[in-house]
Amino acid sequence: MKKITILLALICLTFAGVSVSTAQPVQAVSKYSEKWHTVKTTEKVYRYRPDVPKGAYMYQMKFIHKTPIKKGTYLRLIRLSTSYPWEIIRGKNHLAILRRDARWFKNVR
Repeated sequence: MKKITILLALICLTFAGVSVSTAQPVQAVSKYSEKWHTVKTTEKVYRYRPDVPKGAYMYQMKFIHKTPIKKGTYLRLIRLSTSYPWEIIRGKNHLAILRRDARWFKNVR
């Protein structure tokens, strides 16, 4: 019994100061972020206006009016899930950016 107690104490002391970290670099905005973030574009991207035809469902949405956004533009950005595009607000309009990655912007604090 005494040997088991000493062995457990040794194991606890051995791993007490060791912390194993598998952390990877964190993206500016999480892909599942449900908050609005202020970001700055790092390259030219295109915004689209979502259009849902009358009597249609949301999954039948079409994106129209492709308009470029210049590099260095500040945006308010949200992404509700990976199933939906990045969403921005310009005035009262909700617009979409149809990119899957997060390499086209950086976080601004």
